[in-house]
Amino acid sequence: MSLPPNDPKQDWRASLPFPAHWLWYIAAKLIVLALVTLIALKYYGLL
Repeated sequence: MSLPPNDPKQDWRASLPFPAHWLWYIAAKLIVLALVTLIALKYYGLL
């Protein structure tokens, strides 16, 4: 049984425009960003 689209009881995550595993995608992006920053700092001799 599915809920109507405007039902306030509907799971808010089901209506997101990105995949259900959004938390893992955000974590992966943060890890990649941190690695790129570390590599850049080492390359320029600032670390």
